[in-house]
Amino acid sequence: MPAFDLRTVILMSSVMPGLMALVMFSLGRGFPANIRGVGHWASGALIVSLSAILLALRGGIGDWLSIVVANVGLILGTGLWLIGSQLFYGLHPSRRFVALLLVIGVIAMSWMTWVHPSVAGRTLCMSAILTATFGMNSLTMLRFGKGSNTAVYVGSMQLVQTVATAARGISMFVPAWASAGLFAPDFIQKIYLITSALMSLTVTVGLLFVAMDRLRNQLERQSFMDPLTGLLNRRAFLSAHQQEREKTMRTGGLLSLLLIDLDHFKQVNDTYGHATGDRILIDFAKRVADLLPAPGHVARWGGEEFAVLLPRVLPDEARDHAERIRQRVAQKDDATLPGYTCSIGVACMAASDATIEQLARDADEALYNAKRGGRNCVQLSDHVILI
Repeated sequence: MPAFDLRTVILMSSVMPGLMALVMFSLGRGFPANIRGVGHWASGALIVSLSAILLALRGGIGDWLSIVVANVGLILGTGLWLIGSQLFYGLHPSRRFVALLLVIGVIAMSWMTWVHPSVAGRTLCMSAILTATFGMNSLTMLRFGKGSNTAVYVGSMQLVQTVATAARGISMFVPAWASAGLFAPDFIQKIYLITSALMSLTVTVGLLFVAMDRLRNQLERQSFMDPLTGLLNRRAFLSAHQQEREKTMRTGGLLSLLLIDLDHFKQVNDTYGHATGDRILIDFAKRVADLLPAPGHVARWGGEEFAVLLPRVLPDEARDHAERIRQRVAQKDDATLPGYTCSIGVACMAASDATIEQLARDADEALYNAKRGGRNCVQLSDHVILI
């Protein structure tokens, strides 16, 4: 039976992470600027792959390549993974820490290769450094990627790699377990090399999917959010209305719709410019969102018109909420913005009758009456009977 060749395992398993790194580079070029760290992940994967190839060629190439460059490359590659994860989650990158590890790695590998050759010393040093980078990256993914199953998976795989690397270092203190060299056919070394080979591929692919998940979530968010105000767009609001209507019909209750129009907004644009008009829309959206009760929904209905859906509230409660919005909007908090006001029409009806068309029709009539009544006021629909 042929011997289990660890050198071949490393060579074969180093190819796929390198290829996946190239795929990540290609895809990462098309990612929006707010998805950071993908380039670091790709660079790290490529460097780890090339370093593994140099390790596998030990004995056939010079020690400066197969020991010093290869091990320092592993430190750099795994350090880039860590920095990439920190950038991805908006954390301060540990560049100085990684730079320190690189300096330690260069000095230690050079010293223990030519000045005082020591396989055990190199193994302990690299195990300690890689345990640190793997462990920190694992904790980053597990802590800040809780909302993503893919991120948790990658963090878990890095944790396995951390444990395997730490075990390899600890084994050097046990004479019966201590490895005699990189390709020594002992149990701990086999477990370490096979685990590292598998985890490098798994982590590289996993990081790519973590980035793709973030991109998909952003695209989904953009599909139902108004890009200027960050509120729901009309399509998403219609979907929210349908869901709330079905839920309210099962439990019984009313649906209320507030249509809000910023008073004299065209004059604001003409006088102060569209940039100021956009700032007012953003300011208004924040004020309304801050007052929104759960499970309410607010959307930009179109132009300077906004809609608020309030499930399971009574007509007088809907009117009171509209009045709170009106009063809050009338307050001038930002000295760099001109003061502005709004008019609000309120419609309220039983969920069984509350199609979006009917609600919008009644609320629009009430809004028209509010404008005709002098603006900066709240008007309840004529079809609402107060309870």
